[in-house]
Amino acid sequence: MITYKLNHTPEDGFNTFGISAFCGKMLIKSVSGISESFREMTELVEMCNELELELCQLDDIIEDYLTDFTL
Repeated sequence: MITYKLNHTPEDGFNTFGISAFCGKMLIKSVSGISESFREMTELVEMCNELELELCQLDDIIEDYLTDFTL
């Protein structure tokens, strides 16, 4: 089972947040710099875990977040 966790990256003086995917303790994918909103990214990570999102769906979820939820 894939577990998703919030990641944090300071970029050019700004704090940005993304999603890291783990299988057990092994990092299998990480997408940084998705949003500057800690709250929104925490909710997105929680949703991915609750829905038991497949790794192959992660890019689509991120794209949907960036195009649909941030307008």
